[in-house]
Amino acid sequence: MKNIIILLTGIFFFSCSQTTENKDINKDTNKDARSKIVKALEINNKIKNQTNIQYKDVTIIGDIDFLFSEDANFETPYMYKHHISSFIIFYNCTFKGKIIGYKKVNDVYKVSNFEKNLTFMNCTFQDTVNFKYADFNGLVNMSKSTFQEFVSFESCNFNFKKNYFSQAKFLKQLRFNLVFARGDINFFEAVFDDNVLFQLSKFNNPVTFSSSKFNKNADFTSCKFYDDIFLNYAEFLKKISFNNTVFKGRTEFIDSKFNFISEFKNCIYFGKTKYNNSTVKGVFSFENSYFYVSNPKNFSFNLENGSYLVLDKVKVFQNINLKDKKTL
Repeated sequence: MKNIIILLTGIFFFSCSQTTENKDINKDTNKDARSKIVKALEINNKIKNQTNIQYKDVTIIGDIDFLFSEDANFETPYMYKHHISSFIIFYNCTFKGKIIGYKKVNDVYKVSNFEKNLTFMNCTFQDTVNFKYADFNGLVNMSKSTFQEFVSFESCNFNFKKNYFSQAKFLKQLRFNLVFARGDINFFEAVFDDNVLFQLSKFNNPVTFSSSKFNKNADFTSCKFYDDIFLNYAEFLKKISFNNTVFKGRTEFIDSKFNFISEFKNCIYFGKTKYNNSTVKGVFSFENSYFYVSNPKNFSFNLENGSYLVLDKVKVFQNINLKDKKTL
């Protein structure tokens, strides 16, 4: 009996020792999740050879250059397009260098065309990211990523049905202007620490900015939203401008916070519009805007002391047959 007890005691202590050791191993693995170093040239060669790209838990040294693709042609005398047919997936990676999808060389624009999915999920970009004039024909997913420097998606085409930037953090300026999106755009819980530019962009499908935070100026001037747009629980700390914007679908700013100057002048609202329980500090203006379904006089704003709502020259229309939503 004594020998049995000694044997069981030994097994118990051995098991505890193994469990503790496994925990320590897991702890070290998590601590050094991105410790493996990959040189950018390795990835650039895969781009050149049109090989699928998949990396997880690594740190990449050097510039990733999608213009390494040799499958290229002149679309116009001034635009040279590089086609990338690889599936591209980066998960939990750190990029020390630039992400290059655009260059201007001797008055010629060198741009990127992504035929398949492009994923940078839970990644950190320590240098600039430039996809100006790019075409995205597959899924784009940059959720939970942090962009520490300037980012440009200016004049891009998003052609796939889903595109995700949810919970992304932009520490410097983001340019998302002159974009044409044929699929959903999702910026749910995104954080913008610098100025953001969305002006003159066209969105065919629903757009989500719910629970997002804009810490500097946000410019949505002259945008066209052909479907629903949701900015519920969004917070705007500085100036926001939606002047001259067309809202064709449902428009929601429920429980949003406007903390400075908020301009929605010369806008057209074709669909049901809600600003229920939104808080206004400063000036909020609907001046010279048109409403075809909802009446801004019925919006339940919470106006703080010294704040006011401008409804000058606002027009409300009812019982109007709206046919083609995409004529404007």
